[in-house]
Amino acid sequence: MIMLSDVYLKVGGSYGDLALKLYGKPLKYCVMVSIVLAQLGFCCAYVIFVATNMQDLWNTLTDCKRQLSTETWILIQLLIYIPLSFVRKIKKFASLSVVGNLFIMIGLSYLLFYDFWSIFTKGPGEIVQFNPSKFPLLVGTAAFSYEGISLVIPIVESMERKDKFNTVLTASLVICAGLFVFIGALSYLAFGDKVETVILLNLPNGTAWTLGVQFLYSLAIIMSVPLQLFPAIRIIESGMFSGSGKGNPVVKWQKNLFRTLLVIFVILVAIFGAEELDNFIAIVGAGACLPLSFLYPVMLHYRALADSWYARLKDLVLSTVALFGLVYVTFISIETWGTSAPPLDRCASLP
Repeated sequence: MIMLSDVYLKVGGSYGDLALKLYGKPLKYCVMVSIVLAQLGFCCAYVIFVATNMQDLWNTLTDCKRQLSTETWILIQLLIYIPLSFVRKIKKFASLSVVGNLFIMIGLSYLLFYDFWSIFTKGPGEIVQFNPSKFPLLVGTAAFSYEGISLVIPIVESMERKDKFNTVLTASLVICAGLFVFIGALSYLAFGDKVETVILLNLPNGTAWTLGVQFLYSLAIIMSVPLQLFPAIRIIESGMFSGSGKGNPVVKWQKNLFRTLLVIFVILVAIFGAEELDNFIAIVGAGACLPLSFLYPVMLHYRALADSWYARLKDLVLSTVALFGLVYVTFISIETWGTSAPPLDRCASLP
């Protein structure tokens, strides 16, 4: 990310523009495709998360008497995302984002409280210090967490003192990475080999706090999906439509039809990956987020700023590692598809 901001400060332009100026159209297309795939992948993962969460919440509230499949809960979300995909200005989602972040903070606070309570009262769960078969999925998931890479340049552009961006970014990454590691490690310590991919399923079943957190967290993720979908829509539409729909109702409804079909595509992919959320996240992380976060920035830095043999060697090593990670993690994620344990089903034990 710092390399990307350094290249921007010297060359100028958007992520795609930097690739175009330094390598030509092929790399620009690679960057734009990766951004689209990453954003759509985020949306699919969020849809699966909401469906899994809401299914568990619904089964608890109905005492498993009116069960709905995960696929049904995914399809229900069409009713929310199709209308929201018609929104033309991203600033209209600002209030939703603020409310969603508040809900996420509430959910994480309760999760941390329960993790500590579980460790102190029940002791640590059964843990494995290193799991070589699942380690590649961890790499893909870690790359998935860099979902803000496409916002680096817009944020730098909006800053009054652009020279302070790297300091702010470094501090932000340290804080975020620290929280990810802390919450992940603590939850694994609390639940051990019984930890769920959707960690909220490990919370005590049926309590008012758990039900409230599940509902609020689902709302928060639902509010995030339109924000993640918006950049992908804009990129694809810029290549499909030459005119604006502001004064042309035909173009406007052509775009609305395209957005509807794109949401349906996201839903269908989510249905396909519903039972393999951990592998799905790893594939998105390795196939789209890893090149955006580690491969392309290094390539741009090599062409624009590597003015010594040491800098060029460092960039070559980093790009080689990133490329190897992309291929290896994607391969392992696909190869191990279907081997994960299914999500927790509280109704399975009922007669």
